[in-house]
Amino acid sequence: MARMYPLFSSSSGNCTYIGDESSGILIDAGVSCKRICTALNDRGIETSAVKAIFITHTHSDHIAGLKVLTKKLEVPVYSLRGNLEILAREDKVSPVSDLYEMNGSPVQAAGYEITAFDTPHDTPVSCGFRVTAPSGADCAVCTDLGHVTEDIHNELTKCRLVLLESNYDPKMLRTGPYPPDLKQRIASEHGHLSNHDCGAELVKLVKAGVYSFVLGHISQHNNTVQLAESSAVRALCEFERGEDYLLTAAKPEGIGRAVIF
Repeated sequence: MARMYPLFSSSSGNCTYIGDESSGILIDAGVSCKRICTALNDRGIETSAVKAIFITHTHSDHIAGLKVLTKKLEVPVYSLRGNLEILAREDKVSPVSDLYEMNGSPVQAAGYEITAFDTPHDTPVSCGFRVTAPSGADCAVCTDLGHVTEDIHNELTKCRLVLLESNYDPKMLRTGPYPPDLKQRIASEHGHLSNHDCGAELVKLVKAGVYSFVLGHISQHNNTVQLAESSAVRALCEFERGEDYLLTAAKPEGIGRAVIF
């Protein structure tokens, strides 16, 4: 049975393993190689199980550990062309790892089929990933987006499990310590998804038949895990948690367990 392991999820670093104890993929490598390997081992997964790494975009909280990790694992790196060009130009990938462009068609890795979809974020290229398990079940990792486009929504409706960004609480962002230009960037159409906007999308997804959710990329300065979770539950008040949907919120160190899909 396919599993998602949110290993790290916050504005400080992101990394998700999708697979089982013997084979799977990583999405992003935004913390050190040592921390990623330790997190995998803590969950009974040998580093040799990682067969490929997929990169959503090139902000440091998604690629900080990539160079050392690719040197250690010697596995291929997949992403959209623009991301690969930046990774190569800035020497973010070990020479022992090959780079593979995703150009609109699904790719195969570790027995899974992975599809990239564009996300609106303040970086030259940004994407999310939908992952289809050998069983035919789908999950998605969708963070770092200022708003949910129709194409994104359509990709997410194909899934049983969605890791969706719930980055900031608008009041905390407004009254917080960030400078005005950074606040404006975060709240823009190419910034991050607020708790409110995340909740609105969750309602649409439950109505479309998606059942299981992980709230991710929760800001440590402009949000709390408790606020993100309570906001989502309020948005889903017409549905029964545990019956109509499952929901968990990832702390910076993930959720400490696998989510089956």
